Amino acid sequence: MTRVEQQRPSVAARVLAIVAVALAGAALGVGLFVAAAQAGLRPWRHPGLSPLVTGSYALVGVLLGALAWRLVRRRARRPRVVLGLSVGAVVAVTFGADVLAGATGRWAAGIASTALHAVVIAAAVAVLWWAMPLPPDDGSREVPPGPLAGVRGPARPVLAVVLVVLAGVWVVVNKAVEGPTLLVLSTRHGLTVADLLSVAALVTAGHLLRPAPREA
Repeated sequence: MTRVEQQRPSVAARVLAIVAVALAGAALGVGLFVAAAQAGLRPWRHPGLSPLVTGSYALVGVLLGALAWRLVRRRARRPRVVLGLSVGAVVAVTFGADVLAGATGRWAAGIASTALHAVVIAAAVAVLWWAMPLPPDDGSREVPPGPLAGVRGPARPVLAVVLVVLAGVWVVVNKAVEGPTLLVLSTRHGLTVADLLSVAALVTAGHLLRPAPREA
């Protein structure tokens, strides 16, 4: 065992640190709502500042981010590139929604949401890097086969089409169980917890449309 491996924090410490960041982000969102209310900004008029939205964004976002980080760390040959692009995409979508809120006349809400999201994302990335450091990018690195490696031939596009159809149907029928809104896109639309199943189905469909790995 190397010195680096010996100095790695325990699993319990890493899990507690990730959960602590998620809870701290949720608490920060609630605190922001209370502070805005005391300042007379009437934050309840801005969906993106509600404790339900900010709290669920931090909790679900950080925990799902940790899961994605772990999967990429284990399976990607270039994990730093993949996670760099992924974090960049999350920042672009999140800040884009905040800018949209400001552009519709809610500049105070947009600025407050941007600050909150920046703090939560930066803290989450820092803790995840500490808890699960990424190996150097290496295109020749051996990675374990994924769960879809055994799906070959015509079954891949067929399964991809089925997943796309199910993703679309689920977005329409999940209203009763959609849960908290993670990302507010407009006053009537947003990404909810239930919508994440559709996102996962679309990502899986995209993976299936890639050429299947050849057997050695």
